[in-house]
Amino acid sequence: MSNRHVKELSKVWKCIIRDAAQAYPELTAELERDTLRCERLLEARGIRVFLVDLPAVGKHLDRCLSDGEYSLPSLPLTKRRNGRVLTPKFLGGLHLLIFDEVGRLREDADIQAIFFFRQLTLFAKKFVIDCPEHTVLSAVEELYVCDQSLPEPSRFWSDASIPVSESGFGGFSQRSFDLADQGERVDPLLLTNLDMVSRLVSRSLGPYRPSEWRFKHGPGAVSERQGKFDKYKWSNWSETLEKTYPIAEFGYHSHSSWARGVSTGRISGHCPVSRLVAVPKSFAGPRLIAAEPSEHMWCQQNLLSYMCNRVSKTILGEFVKFNDQTQNQDLCVQGSITGALSTIDLSMASDCVTPDFVGNFLRHRPDVLEALRATRTRILSQQLNRKLSERLELKKFSTMGNAYTFPIESLVFLSIAIAAVLSHRRQHATFESIQDLIGQVSVFGDDIIVPEDSRATVVRALEVFHFKVNVQKSFWNGNFRESCGVDAYKGHNVTPVYYRQPYDGSPRSLSSVVDVSNRYYQRYLLNTSAYLESTLPKQIAQVAMTSGAFGFKTRGELKNDPLRVRFNKHLHKFEILSRVVHSTTVKVETDGDSALHQYFTEAPQPTTMWAHGYVQRTYEKSRMSWVGLDEVVTQATSSGSVPSLE
Repeated sequence: MSNRHVKELSKVWKCIIRDAAQAYPELTAELERDTLRCERLLEARGIRVFLVDLPAVGKHLDRCLSDGEYSLPSLPLTKRRNGRVLTPKFLGGLHLLIFDEVGRLREDADIQAIFFFRQLTLFAKKFVIDCPEHTVLSAVEELYVCDQSLPEPSRFWSDASIPVSESGFGGFSQRSFDLADQGERVDPLLLTNLDMVSRLVSRSLGPYRPSEWRFKHGPGAVSERQGKFDKYKWSNWSETLEKTYPIAEFGYHSHSSWARGVSTGRISGHCPVSRLVAVPKSFAGPRLIAAEPSEHMWCQQNLLSYMCNRVSKTILGEFVKFNDQTQNQDLCVQGSITGALSTIDLSMASDCVTPDFVGNFLRHRPDVLEALRATRTRILSQQLNRKLSERLELKKFSTMGNAYTFPIESLVFLSIAIAAVLSHRRQHATFESIQDLIGQVSVFGDDIIVPEDSRATVVRALEVFHFKVNVQKSFWNGNFRESCGVDAYKGHNVTPVYYRQPYDGSPRSLSSVVDVSNRYYQRYLLNTSAYLESTLPKQIAQVAMTSGAFGFKTRGELKNDPLRVRFNKHLHKFEILSRVVHSTTVKVETDGDSALHQYFTEAPQPTTMWAHGYVQRTYEKSRMSWVGLDEVVTQATSSGSVPSLE
């Protein structure tokens, strides 16, 4: 498997080399030597060259761009050119267009050279391949170590009989929580400002009434094992959940349905347990998420709906947008021009949010805290690392997989950032002072953007509350910035196109390679785009650059002559017969009552071909289909791709 992948990755890499040589004809001979150097290293280290070694070289360049000078790392392919020239032999021609011979960053550093260097080193960073088993074991162990390093949560989180008024959450200025570093004095103004910001957040969110918001199931797995499992039949609705979300009111579409299902939808005294799942991320390691109990996920989605709706309609929506990364991306580009904005990234961000921090943060919203306690899964089961306990009672607030983890962590990081910026400027948190920070502070998950003058204070504040700043992915010096999938240098988009998988005959890989080929074409890497196109089946249409139809994008005249054409007399338009990819869902039917509950929950439009049942599997199909000529030439109504920043 790896040998096949190495060959395919080598072909793509050589195509990128040819594109670079066409952009820099004077470097053709040197780039050919770089190809030989890479091939020799491949013989010794195999696929790690593309998945580990080259990405490390690319990330080192990012750090050097930020620092303003090239430093020699201890990495493969970075041996210096000679005694006089500090930059390495490998990709040395591109290096010398970015740095001078002694390693200083050129004032006129070639933007295109930066892009090609990053493209050549980072193109396979997100290649889809199973990571080695030892990386999974290490990731689970790291999760356990991180969780055990956090302070013990207060009894409020495990005892539903304790009201918020008796929880002991007195606010940050009262120091009623365990700080990460008791040895250094924490700025009192920071804690006071954090109290004021948390009060603003609570006031902005407003009262939480579950009946006003939508209950639904999430799209992912639940902790109950997969198979013939009906998500609309409850088997573990806990007593804690019942206190905030009565099953008769929120677990069924009617009281008569609850009366009929009371034998299965009973209240359980057991504490629901989540299940740890390793999701492929990169060769370096997996992403760990927790599949939540179905009863918890049902109610968590209700909380998510409440938070998203309320935040978007208040001043908080100017700083954080849960479904839109463009604000962070735009500010990232702006920061790369002026240097006035810093981008901060956190390591294991959601794993470091403590329950008591959330308790102090939302103490003014006892209704929300009660709901968070009721839907928080406290116990995590895992069978990935046999050396560790199969059950872990979590000290962190929640895991990835919980529906409201993302909005909660975003609001937490936003509040710390605002409080720290204001305290650095010796300002008190008021509505007016916070409003003045619009356009200077922005958060999307653990991607944080703050003013450069306050960056050190923000970093210190994050560390005080147990968060770990990922220095390798945070940038505040120079003109390089990275946030939310956008890499920018002096206002230019230098984000590489990531090659994720080769075509293996499956519809999913067909869709992926067409998309990547189009992205290479959009960045004028025409050799690479053409090669990827040549690996795919024929009879795929050419489409306009602004079209949303499936096919190969082109800036020139559409050449679809080989494809069959017909006039559809029912739709009164011409159509072509092209290969497309469709998603198909296989559902297993449920009984009538569950079907009715699902219908009221999903509320399909009358024109939708809706079917009840739980999804057993979803797969994609590749087939020949008639596509309207108007669809291949007209502008798309929507697109999932990141817009151009140039």
